[in-house]
Amino acid sequence: MNDRGKAPGSAAAAEPVEKGGIGSALKGMLSFFTVFRLNIGMKEMDAMERKFGLAPILGFLIGFLTFLVCLVLRYAQAGWLLCAAVALVMPLLLSKFLHFDGLTDFGDGMIVSSGKREDHIRALKDTLIGAGGFGVALTVTLISFCGYASMVSVVIAFTVWPVEVLTKNAMVIAAACGKPGNGMAARQVSRTGGRTAAVSLGLSVLLLAAVLLICRQLALSCGWCMVPVDLDRAIILYAAAFLASSVTGLLMARTANRTFGFVNGDILGATNEVSRAVMLAVCSILTGLMMSGVI
Repeated sequence: MNDRGKAPGSAAAAEPVEKGGIGSALKGMLSFFTVFRLNIGMKEMDAMERKFGLAPILGFLIGFLTFLVCLVLRYAQAGWLLCAAVALVMPLLLSKFLHFDGLTDFGDGMIVSSGKREDHIRALKDTLIGAGGFGVALTVTLISFCGYASMVSVVIAFTVWPVEVLTKNAMVIAAACGKPGNGMAARQVSRTGGRTAAVSLGLSVLLLAAVLLICRQLALSCGWCMVPVDLDRAIILYAAAFLASSVTGLLMARTANRTFGFVNGDILGATNEVSRAVMLAVCSILTGLMMSGVI
């Protein structure tokens, strides 16, 4: 996985544009992947494609906004089921259901009985939602909701922030391991390689450390004894989520490469949603083991 050695596939080389830096890349991501509309042009889009490894910062922002809403609900004495629903719905709303749409398309593309690649691709790109897309989306959503619902309200708030950081890391890993196709995300996938993945992994670790310190200090200062403030156990949970997001990104890319022959925007969006469900399932199981004294 290296940036130079990755063939651009069918993605045509674009005309030279003014190169943007980190600010341009983040501006492009914020406008393209969220409901926040900014005035962007080719400079920002090009920077976003070249610096896709910065995507965890976008997840940090989405997670932080969801974290604040969940804390407000906690102070309003809202039940944990409502907090669980909001923790799941807020990122979907903030991302204008872009990744969820990719999940339904991915489900349709995967659930094809013929096994022929062209049929898988046709179903993936079909604008209508079939049983496969609905079933996969329902399964992933239920797992994610149950993962949050297994926690008390304040723990949900403290979980959603790192989870959203790592969903973006999973997307970067999927792009780095994927073969480019001929859609909108072709240039992004072709420009994302090992070095970009390394940036995402390193940045995710730094952001997770920041989230951990902030949440732990907030829990201690507010006297929330129900929140696990044991640093060792918290690190185990964060490390497990980090590993789960990276492995999910890798497996999603390999599955897409084998089934469709490429990774496109739908696959990246599906990776975002699937990785969340996987991380929450893993963390829920580990938390149960911790509470029972096994770990």
